[in-house]
Amino acid sequence: MLEFLLERPVTIGLAGSILSIATFYAWVQSGLRPLFHTSIGLAVGTLALVLIGWFIDTDRDILRRFVYETAQELETNQHQKVAAKIHPQATGELQDAKLRLPDIRFSVARIKSIHGIEVTRHRTGVTATITMNVYIEVEYGDRGGKAPRWVQLILEQLDGEWRIVSFEQREPHYQMLNERGRRRLDTRGY
Repeated sequence: MLEFLLERPVTIGLAGSILSIATFYAWVQSGLRPLFHTSIGLAVGTLALVLIGWFIDTDRDILRRFVYETAQELETNQHQKVAAKIHPQATGELQDAKLRLPDIRFSVARIKSIHGIEVTRHRTGVTATITMNVYIEVEYGDRGGKAPRWVQLILEQLDGEWRIVSFEQREPHYQMLNERGRRRLDTRGY
C-alpha cells in the first residue's frame, strides 16, 4: 500500500481532488459544516500525499531510472559506465558479454516498455527482477543488426548500489507466452 502511495502521486492527486470537490459541492448544497471540514481535510491530505510521493524515491523509482540510464549509456557507447554496473559475481554469460562490450557499437538502445519491477528483500540483501521490451541497433565487427527483444535483468544491491547479476533476452513476444510456450522456446535455445 505504501509503495502505491509513493509511486502514484498523479493517481492519488486525481482521486483526492475528485473526493475533495465532491464533498465541497455537498457542503455548498447542504450547508452542513462537517462537509466543509472534510473537504478541506481531503484537499490538504491529498496535497501532502502528492508531495510525499513526488519527492520520495522508492526502490522501483530508482531501478526505473537505473535501466533508462543504462540504455542511454549503451546508446552513447559509454562501455565503461555500463561495465561498472555489472556485479563482480555475475553469471558467466554476463561476464562474457562484459568482455565483448567494447567491440559492440550501439546506434539505438531504447526501452519500449517495462513490464514489471519486483523487489525482494532477503536477510542477506535486496534483489530485483526487471522485465521489459527493448529495441536495439548494433554493429559488431563487420556485422550489424536491428532487433526488438524481451529482456529480464536480475539485480542485487552491492554497497548501496544496484548491480546486474544476470541478463536474459528472448523474442519480444516471450512475455505473452504461457508456460508451455516459454518451455518450448527455452529448449530450442532462442
